[in-house]
Amino acid sequence: MAADPKPTRRKLRRRRPREPDVYYVVTIEDWHWGYSLSLNTDRQAIDPYHEFRHLQVRGRLLHPKGLRTDRTELTFLPSKDLEAEARKTLQPLAVGSLDGYGDPITGLLPLPDDALPPILQMMVGGRFRFVVMHGTRFSHRRATLHGFRLEMKLDPDDLPEGVELET
Repeated sequence: MAADPKPTRRKLRRRRPREPDVYYVVTIEDWHWGYSLSLNTDRQAIDPYHEFRHLQVRGRLLHPKGLRTDRTELTFLPSKDLEAEARKTLQPLAVGSLDGYGDPITGLLPLPDDALPPILQMMVGGRFRFVVMHGTRFSHRRATLHGFRLEMKLDPDDLPEGVELET
């Protein structure tokens, strides 16, 4: 009869608890919208045209304090991948990112194609005054964003504890 193997205790790796999100609050000072359309000259082009639209928002970082600079430049790019049907198959890890390599801090944020027209209307009317983003803290001069919103005004009740703003 064969000896029963010794029961082994499998070590379970403990996951580090997830750090709470850091809130990045930017006051909008200026914005620019650009559009270009050209022929797609790639050899195996899927689309005969190359279209590029983007909304660029410049502002000052109100929170958190103590970063290398408070100047920010955020680029919002419409994406067909974020249309309602297309995004059901996605498994995103983030909704954007911030890079702190230079002055200003730059951000790249995709948004659904159909969200651009109403956002532009609000920008033209001067209604949006703040961009509130949340995600990881800066590590190696980069932060990953889990969410963002454009706001007309900041309600202190909408911000997490510890975020105090001087507006």
